[in-house]
Amino acid sequence: MRDSFGPSNDHELAIAREVDKMAVHDELSRDAVPEILAFLDFKLSSTDAEFLERYVRWRIDHPIVK
Repeated sequence: MRDSFGPSNDHELAIAREVDKMAVHDELSRDAVPEILAFLDFKLSSTDAEFLERYVRWRIDHPIVK
């Protein structure tokens, strides 16, 4: 696992954008993963799925300040 939770490739960037959109609208929860997957236009690799899980947890613990 990397020390940083930021995206390191195009798939991770797309995942982070969708997670952040949900966070801005106060719709993010640990159960939001299936909904996030519906917005992505690519099949997740195991690495992408791990990033998604970690990023959702990180974003919940580090909310976006409005």
